[in-house]
Amino acid sequence: MSEPLLSVEGLSLRRNGRAVLDGVTLEVAGGEIVALIGPNGAGKTTLLECLTGLERPDRGTVSFRGAALTSLAERSAVFAYMPDDAEPPAELTVREWVAFAARVHRTPPARVRRLSEWLRVAPLLAARAGDLSRGERRRVTLCTTLCAERPVVVLDEPLGAFDPRQLRDVLAVLQGITAAGAALLVSVHQMSDAEKIADRVLLLAGGRVVAFGSLPLLRAQARVEADASLESVFLALLGGAAADAPA
Repeated sequence: MSEPLLSVEGLSLRRNGRAVLDGVTLEVAGGEIVALIGPNGAGKTTLLECLTGLERPDRGTVSFRGAALTSLAERSAVFAYMPDDAEPPAELTVREWVAFAARVHRTPPARVRRLSEWLRVAPLLAARAGDLSRGERRRVTLCTTLCAERPVVVLDEPLGAFDPRQLRDVLAVLQGITAAGAALLVSVHQMSDAEKIADRVLLLAGGRVVAFGSLPLLRAQARVEADASLESVFLALLGGAAADAPA
């Protein structure tokens, strides 16, 4: 693996006496896609919020190219972040919302056009966001997120609303972004989606890293068959009772 763009060391956070994150350490290299998986309540969203500065951890460091990120301004220059609940304003047209994002991020018009075409947002430009389907709104939100051309892209469950064709298109866009050198950390609900896109997988449970590595490495750690699915690995590492609701 090449030198990491993103390094996280010992990230910990407690709420009401409970450890939400407990010593989380990870690295993501440029050109790499890391899928973040785990049961409901594992701390996945909290981890992403701590990385991007929306939540302040009690301990730990987040670094870019070896330099600690200590301010929101520094993190804003490094991360493009799409929260799970992000939605375009219902009263605006898609064109208005995309244009607003492009102005905020000073996105070159050529990049806006490419993203709109790749994510099939261009046919939706005249529509009001409130009239779109869930999958269409998520494509628009991903488009506006990626208007921020940042070296590290963090996405919280971006794939769940898509039909197979839309999913294929979105995965191709994400793979294209990492092929250009960006690092991508994406929280994934469906194990099959993680298998399709991830170079490495981070399994989080109870705020701790249970496993982190390529699928073959995780299979070996879980002591399952060499062709076992990620879902089988998940169940083996956590146990069926703990893994009944991956999110």
